[in-house]
Amino acid sequence: MEPTVDLTELDRLALACDGATLGSGWAALDPATLTGPKASASVRLLAHWEAERRFTAYPTNNTLDPAAVTSFVAALTTELGQPPPTWWVEQLASGKHDGPDPDHGLSFYDVGMTANGDRRGDLVPGPGTTRIRPGVSSVLSESSGQLHFDLSVGRLELGPLPTDPGVAIEVGRAHAGSTIYYATFSPGAGGFRFPLRAVNYRTGPFWQAEVCGPDRQVLGGLGYLTVEIVVLEPEVGGKPGELRASSGATGVAVFTAESHGIALDVFDPATGDRTLAWSSDFWFARRLGPELLP
Repeated sequence: MEPTVDLTELDRLALACDGATLGSGWAALDPATLTGPKASASVRLLAHWEAERRFTAYPTNNTLDPAAVTSFVAALTTELGQPPPTWWVEQLASGKHDGPDPDHGLSFYDVGMTANGDRRGDLVPGPGTTRIRPGVSSVLSESSGQLHFDLSVGRLELGPLPTDPGVAIEVGRAHAGSTIYYATFSPGAGGFRFPLRAVNYRTGPFWQAEVCGPDRQVLGGLGYLTVEIVVLEPEVGGKPGELRASSGATGVAVFTAESHGIALDVFDPATGDRTLAWSSDFWFARRLGPELLP
């Protein structure tokens, strides 16, 4: 007899990024139920990945099967309404496993570090001691210890400027939108949780959320986290390359990746509530040992 599946509870665990509880009984659940229309997007994506995730023969190669990545990315694109970033897919596809049993033991992902950045490209000096992407270097500034973003309608104060050396700032914005979503984190500290903030030009700060990311629990050495904030919004009119008006954000997707896991958090743009959560390795739980996963 199949165990009773409480889809509401599974969704709650996923949105809480509780990989240890969620993963411990995952293999006993009915895949058809987990991927069915009554399941949430988080549960469907986790189930799809667990069903497709496989590695080539150990120990000859032991790399992630490209077909598994292709299938998962197609499912994720359907759920989001747009494809995930190329760099994020490439890092997921770099996965390797350290043993013959992919459900026990460690998975690793190539972080793709370069002399000046990572898979996304370069990081350049930003305000104060921060590091930012070249694309926002002209709109981020600092004044009297506050971080500012320059919109066409005026300057928006985001909040206190981080003072720790090497802190990275990632920024997301709808097309011509007046709300800025931004995150600050230390890339070298690995995939621990970090804050995401929303600030509107007219109303100021209106929510702060916690990004689970890969949700690293311990750091035995130097890690490296890459982040991209993508504001999800329906397609609007206009030819390619033309300035497009905002059609209204439907979600704020935070794509994260580091050496031990790839993850995605999606937030409600109005409230900051997490609406979708996915992790390649059950938010570090798969890495913690067989006592937590079947």
